[in-house]
Amino acid sequence: MVDMRPYSIKVRRSLLQRDLMAGIPATGLLMLATAGIIFLYVLRMFFMIPVLIVAYLIMRYLTSRDPWMIDIMLTTIKEKDFFIP
Repeated sequence: MVDMRPYSIKVRRSLLQRDLMAGIPATGLLMLATAGIIFLYVLRMFFMIPVLIVAYLIMRYLTSRDPWMIDIMLTTIKEKDFFIP
């Protein structure tokens, strides 16, 4: 058996964590940007600005402890529901 302790190196924390843009994952930011473009520019619904801000804050809160939460929720929504008797 080989002892690997002398060959260990420190790994930077940034290499172990998920990259977050503006505090949320890229998929969540893409969803918010798409919703913002559709509501604000295409449909001219400017009353949706507070709704988009609240959605951003909710996404940021959900991903503060688990950065993969948005992806897990999207995967769960896209799965087919079937039951095996």
